[in-house]
Amino acid sequence: MSPSTPPNAGSDAHPLPAAVRQVLGAGEEVEVRYELKGAEAYATATRLIILRDGVADSFEYRTIAGLREVTHVNVWLILCGVALFALGGTSTAFPVAGAALLLLGIMVRARELELLVTGRREPVRLNGVREVMGPLTRRLTERGARPLRS
Repeated sequence: MSPSTPPNAGSDAHPLPAAVRQVLGAGEEVEVRYELKGAEAYATATRLIILRDGVADSFEYRTIAGLREVTHVNVWLILCGVALFALGGTSTAFPVAGAALLLLGIMVRARELELLVTGRREPVRLNGVREVMGPLTRRLTERGARPLRS
């Protein structure tokens, strides 16, 4: 899952969804498409279009005041690891598997990007893998969004 350069709206390889085509202005083209968890983001020269459940939301880069990258540990893996570790008893298999799940839960982190948009009370939250979130973050900071501390 990495950012991809989408072809023009008329191409068969990655046709743009109708909701995104309706939002695009005359002569405006999508430059990059980002696949996120539960959403897709389409970047043009002047704005970011986020498509969730068939509904497109558009944000001009100048209205994105700041962005914050947040990572979360995987709580379920940690809890399962603790449970297996506690069930250990005389068998060594349970504590070893529990320790492995604990490490996985700590190391495998969910990544979230919060966009602070002028005129919105709540931040816009985007979830995805590092390979997608990194290029999206770079694009937004190049367009004027200010990175904030978590």
